[in-house]
Amino acid sequence: MIVGRPRVLGLLGLLASAPAGLAAQQPPSWSGLYRIFQGTAEVGRERFERARGVVALSVTVPILFMKLDSRTEFDSSGRFRRFAAEVFDATGDTLRATYTVTVDGDTLRIVTVSGPSRATSERAIAGHAAGVLPAQTVAVVALLLRRFPRDTTIRMLPMGSDSTVAVSIAHRGDSGSVTFGGLEARTTLVDGRPGAIDVPVSRVHAELWNGRDTLPPLAGLKRPPLDYTAAPGAPYTAQEVRVSIRPVHGDTFSLAGTLTLPVPALARAPILVTITGSGQETRDEDLWPLLPNYRPFRQIAERLAREGIGVLRLDDRGVGGSGGPLGTTADYADDVRQVVAWLRGRPDVNAAKIVLLGHSEGGAIAPLVAADDPKLAGIVLLAGPAKNGRAILTDQFRRPIELATGLSDSARRAQLAAVPQAVEQFTKTNAWSQWFADYDPLPVVRRVRVPVLILQGALDRQVSAGQADTLAAALRAAGNRDVTLKVYPDLNHLFLHTDGDGSPTEYPGLANTNLPAAVQDDIATWLRARLQR
Repeated sequence: MIVGRPRVLGLLGLLASAPAGLAAQQPPSWSGLYRIFQGTAEVGRERFERARGVVALSVTVPILFMKLDSRTEFDSSGRFRRFAAEVFDATGDTLRATYTVTVDGDTLRIVTVSGPSRATSERAIAGHAAGVLPAQTVAVVALLLRRFPRDTTIRMLPMGSDSTVAVSIAHRGDSGSVTFGGLEARTTLVDGRPGAIDVPVSRVHAELWNGRDTLPPLAGLKRPPLDYTAAPGAPYTAQEVRVSIRPVHGDTFSLAGTLTLPVPALARAPILVTITGSGQETRDEDLWPLLPNYRPFRQIAERLAREGIGVLRLDDRGVGGSGGPLGTTADYADDVRQVVAWLRGRPDVNAAKIVLLGHSEGGAIAPLVAADDPKLAGIVLLAGPAKNGRAILTDQFRRPIELATGLSDSARRAQLAAVPQAVEQFTKTNAWSQWFADYDPLPVVRRVRVPVLILQGALDRQVSAGQADTLAAALRAAGNRDVTLKVYPDLNHLFLHTDGDGSPTEYPGLANTNLPAAVQDDIATWLRARLQR
């Protein structure tokens, strides 16, 4: 989730390997475990084992709902021959995808198998590589530094990419570093043996476990049961609903959700429809296990019930109780259109008083719907984007490099120079990222004529704060006379208070995960004024 759910870790993805000429430098067998931290929060663990001819890694990152096991094989001369990875859910119970790379002469042959349908894709890349860079590992930093005791640069293939990248290994006395694609990882060296690892740009710190102390269970592997019922005495009822969706392509499916209606019941209640940010999210837009108690949409629903306003919040496609395949932002906007039509057909809903509230990517979806639906009573945009995806990604990739401490001027320039390639690589990930990369929200926003409330955290580092001003200016210049803008000075992209700079790397350490009362009150006041007209 670049615009919505944050890609928090940004860990290095490297895998130790070597060309034939370096076979004599293969170190003895070595194994261990790294504990991975952001701030004081332990966000993952990685086991590693190197035996002659094989490197095996297993990294678990609950906040990404992921466990990745990989194995790299070399021939007797030290040449890379084969890489295989399996991606599971965080508990390791469900296999999500497999990925293999096999060397065939001067060609790398890649096979990916993904999803419940086991869809298979095959492709070939011409050229040589010293190995593959799997996702979300840190142990390979230590493995590379042990394998290459002198400064060198090799080329490796990032997992999922169609081209190799340069990987630089450097030794500086009692420290070492590994750099590629705009990321640098550093480690201490004691008698040539790597220890703790730091990735300054991502504020990631990994400690090598001593093997003696008992490790506590890694938090976040088992999700608590989800409860969407109304609390005893709540000023609303909570009804489980399903909305049938007929997509442009493919089979009909349904979205599961919760419809809260105020008590005492109204003959026909006004309704707010919430729209989550990017990534597959549940109806509360929770960030479990990153922030276990973060439930912004539930808080909004409970607050609005006191104003006599109902709320419909829905699980995204393929999440929770919802079916359906992954799609693009345009597909999700079409889902919302059908949800609105479904609401207008209910006898307990005031069809003339339906408002959309979107956060992050949801702040792009709401205008897509409203531009063609003047019957909506309004839209609320929380951290809605005003730039295309490439520009947003560029901002996100550049900022941590610009602010990282301890980088030399030359290292900073080199990492910044690698940003365009990293952006392009991300935009080619899937159909969603391709659509997101090219979509410019402003032409659509200029067609919105319904009332608009724009809320923005000044410390938002995922959708920069200036984009809120751009949205408001575009709406007003196009003739929309009901545009309200409010910026909160100490809130981040999640609309949570931070004493830091708002970086996503701070999220695991945030103490207060309640949506501020001021934000809830501002939404309620704005809605009350427009829904009582």
